[in-house]
Amino acid sequence: MVRGKAMIGFAAAALLAFAAAQAFAGAGAVCKTSSSSTHVTHTGSDGSECLATSDGTGKAKATATGSGSYAETDVESGGHSSSFATDSAMSEAESESDGTSTAHASNPGSNTYVDADNHGVAKSTATGGSTGEATALGKCVATSKATNGSTADANCEAAGSFVHSTATNGGEAFGSDSSLPTCTPNGGTAKVRSTGGNCG
Repeated sequence: MVRGKAMIGFAAAALLAFAAAQAFAGAGAVCKTSSSSTHVTHTGSDGSECLATSDGTGKAKATATGSGSYAETDVESGGHSSSFATDSAMSEAESESDGTSTAHASNPGSNTYVDADNHGVAKSTATGGSTGEATALGKCVATSKATNGSTADANCEAAGSFVHSTATNGGEAFGSDSSLPTCTPNGGTAKVRSTGGNCG
């Protein structure tokens, strides 16, 4: 019984040491706006940075984790924006007039930019040194996803339209609701599905 208690005590001590080490590693940066007009900046103990700006009509949240990571959001006229950056990546999300935008970027060299206006919805994810962009400037939906050194771009404006662009392993996918898409696999994959046309 004594041996069992000693083992439990040792395990507890190990867990506490691990938790302390994790805490010492540094915390990321989180910026949130309140109901009033605000401009929030923060630098995490791990070297990450964030910025969240709102005119007080909508919520903006930016979260960055890892040295060199940067996340930014900007909201006006009832928009909702969220931006997430990890592992030396950069992400930016903007929204106006009840638009909803979400940006996710991770790994060095990755960056995302999204903009949603006039009730539009824009989402983009970029990982592994990729670039993602999505803009919804009307009541439409634009999404993009780029992985492993790829580029994906989706843009819409007409009400009821949609554009979904995806690219992997060096591929390039560019989609719009007003023109034909372009898909260049470059040895990877590139795909666009939209009201403006499909490719890949």
